[in-house]
Amino acid sequence: MAQPVPVALETVLQPRQNAVIQRSGNAAHVGVQIEATEKGRLFARVKRDGSTLSKFDWRTIGQSNGTLATGVIESLPVGGEYTVEFELRNFRGVVLGKASVKGLLVGDLWMLGGQSNMDGYGKLVGTETPSKHVHAFYFDDRWDLAADPLCWYNEAVDSVHWFTADPVERAKAAKNDRIFRQQGAGLAVSFGKTMVKRTEVPIGLIVCSHGGTSMEQWDPGKLELGGASLYGSMIRRVQAVGGKVAGMLWYQGESDANKDALPHFHNRMVNFVKAVRKDIGAPKMPFLYVQIGPFFTGGEIAPFWNGLQADQLAQEKELAPALMTTAIDLGLDDAIHISTQGQRRLGKRMAHLAEILAHGRTSLRKGPRPANIRFSDKNRTILRVHYSDVNSELYPKRDVRGFWAKFEGKDLAILKQEVDLEKPDTVVLTFAEPVPKKAELWYGIGVNPVVNLVDEADMAAPMFGPVVI
Repeated sequence: MAQPVPVALETVLQPRQNAVIQRSGNAAHVGVQIEATEKGRLFARVKRDGSTLSKFDWRTIGQSNGTLATGVIESLPVGGEYTVEFELRNFRGVVLGKASVKGLLVGDLWMLGGQSNMDGYGKLVGTETPSKHVHAFYFDDRWDLAADPLCWYNEAVDSVHWFTADPVERAKAAKNDRIFRQQGAGLAVSFGKTMVKRTEVPIGLIVCSHGGTSMEQWDPGKLELGGASLYGSMIRRVQAVGGKVAGMLWYQGESDANKDALPHFHNRMVNFVKAVRKDIGAPKMPFLYVQIGPFFTGGEIAPFWNGLQADQLAQEKELAPALMTTAIDLGLDDAIHISTQGQRRLGKRMAHLAEILAHGRTSLRKGPRPANIRFSDKNRTILRVHYSDVNSELYPKRDVRGFWAKFEGKDLAILKQEVDLEKPDTVVLTFAEPVPKKAELWYGIGVNPVVNLVDEADMAAPMFGPVVI
């Protein structure tokens, strides 16, 4: 006669299927909550690739009060994917109920914030292949394999991401999104895979970004609105996955590159980062961000676009611990969105910064930063632009593109832009004529500049200027 199936354990509330648990050192304590209908002791066993993990065979981790079974799996090592099996047993050892979760990882959680270039809007061709060691916490509060597109607004739990409050219309929109979506490739999957390859630590991506949003919309003062605000939704989602993260990735600024928002951008950005660190209880949380990329549009917006880029470059020290990379040299898949291939490169750049800031890789440099600019001749025709923080050397050696000089509104002719072969962290600019004093120099001026200067690690030189020369 068949034995009845034990049913005293019901829904596993924590950990969730496919969840990534933030590590502390080389392991994590995994909190467990399971709905129950009987009292008893809670046991757990952890498996990986079908075999029981050493030291994680059946052992007591907690107990049930008759409605909720709670416990802790202590010191689960970094790695996975793990399958965790649970049994509720009475005090005579009889099994009263069973449950399990699969796909569990122990690693690092990274928040993804900003607007559409963080969402990812590259064409869905040639996207990153998913990895079983990179998972995402999607807008519907579901953990799963991270695969582009990551952002599905109409499936969100939080109303701030919805395009309509009508549940019927929203369900239709969500269905159509799944059928007709053609764009949505971003940097995050590339970031995660690169981090796993370089550190052997699994990655969890907490999706929080939303296209077209400004810093005013990310106001921390709206925390009390919860899921009806971008900031409130983000903090709620961090709390939903355990409240601890390794850091944050941020790509935003396009919506603030205008005459009305730019004057407020600096303070809003600084206040935002301070608030995030305070509200998640991580005062030294690594913050990695992108200097906004090109925009295929009219030149009238250029002063605001370049002004915001220059502000982003200047903020790096004030936001510390923070590091910036740039997207100014990457291609577009439409007027403003970084291409799929560009996003893959950008993800690797962000991973490079994460290795420095979150993993202490002192052998790496954050990428070229303008450090010293001076003429080397009395005639003021040879200008040397020295960069700090270069990984090995700058490229290309010849035919560098991107530097521009002006005096009293007139362009100055630069005949050659070349890397100094003896000092490969320096670019030498040769002017056609002596440069007047108080002339100004830029790199990457305009909204769609022609630029190509990178270092050996493919960390690109950022937009800067104007600098008086």
